Amino acid sequence: MKRMKTLLFSITAALAAAAVSGCSSDAARRIEAGGPRSLVSVNKINMADWNEAAASLVNDMLSSGCLDSFKPKPVKMAVGRIVNRTSQAIETDLLSRQIMIALNNSGNVRVVSSDAYSREQEKYEAFVNDKKVSLPKLVMTGKIIEDRESVDGVREVTYIFMLSLSSGGEVVWESQKQIAKQAD
Repeated sequence: MKRMKTLLFSITAALAAAAVSGCSSDAARRIEAGGPRSLVSVNKINMADWNEAAASLVNDMLSSGCLDSFKPKPVKMAVGRIVNRTSQAIETDLLSRQIMIALNNSGNVRVVSSDAYSREQEKYEAFVNDKKVSLPKLVMTGKIIEDRESVDGVREVTYIFMLSLSSGGEVVWESQKQIAKQAD
């Protein structure tokens, strides 16, 4: 009986050691979101894709000179709808928020909050100070679409991030960023 207990204890200890050592290879680690060590998937828009699209579109907008004619600075901008025309359920805020942050930080644009409480506060302050609520001079809208292709076992998807700025019903700037990915 003592020998059976010793054998059972040895087997249990060996299994526990194997389980613990097996788990250590799956240790989590922190990486830079969207950085070079991030995972890349053909079937989804990854953080690196959001980062690249936002940076490219903001750089294009700021370098185009489209904001130069709007005075005073910063020009007030509202964010309209970013339409998702992909096969995925995506959070378009991952694009629009990055763009809004970069534009606010540039000093050229001040994004108007879409939060109901913030809008009420603006109206109240205008009333108390006997001023009018100024409307945004710009509206940013966009669309994200995808194009899928498969040839000889190679799958490719291209995501197209389109962005527009309108003022008074006219488009004053428009651009797009394409990101293509392939997998066997």
